[in-house]
Amino acid sequence: MQHLQTTIYHESRVLVAYANIIFDFDGTITDSKRDIAEAQLWVLAHLGVNGISTEEIFPHIGKPLDETFRVLLPSSLHHRIEEASALYSEYYPSRALRTTTLFPGVRETLKTLYENGIRLAIASTKKGHGIQRGTDHFGITYLFDQLQGSDNIPFKPDPTIIECILRDQHWGREDTLMVGDTDKDILAAHNAGIDACSVTYGAFARPALSDLRPRYLIDSFPDLLPIVLSQ
Repeated sequence: MQHLQTTIYHESRVLVAYANIIFDFDGTITDSKRDIAEAQLWVLAHLGVNGISTEEIFPHIGKPLDETFRVLLPSSLHHRIEEASALYSEYYPSRALRTTTLFPGVRETLKTLYENGIRLAIASTKKGHGIQRGTDHFGITYLFDQLQGSDNIPFKPDPTIIECILRDQHWGREDTLMVGDTDKDILAAHNAGIDACSVTYGAFARPALSDLRPRYLIDSFPDLLPIVLSQ
């Protein structure tokens, strides 16, 4: 694990490496891949595309819908990408939490960070109401200062979603860490000028993430605590 150059003496009276943490949602906080994949498979079947397995969908989760369907649909159906995205957006919400769970240790780790005065936010490709549907379901909404969806703003790796949180919450870049599971999370952090921490249990394997040079790589969510908190 790399060592930080500085620590912050936080009002919680605990030495912290970061006062603020921005999390991706799907693949980082929630294990939602099966519900998302099954909804995308339903869309593909509706458009006459069959023979794709659930596991083949997993690497595309967390990407913008038009990007996902551009890969999954044959080129002869690319003129229906917008329709596919609309079908998914209509079909998925009522089925979004059928099998979705929090990853191990997420609830406990978030509570520990919150209780130590660390300010938390979410930056997701989902729309804001979709994020809150999930956080309400798991009873964790109160832990976050901001649930920032990609409503009418560019998707990661564009840094706009991070910039929105930094501006709205008056957070300093040097005090803020981005935690996510994809290349786009790391690149968005780099583009916003903040440190990145990648989780290896989501969409991308460790070697692919390491190549993008996040400051930290962790194999489980609770591994975040010794990075952020100094006892």
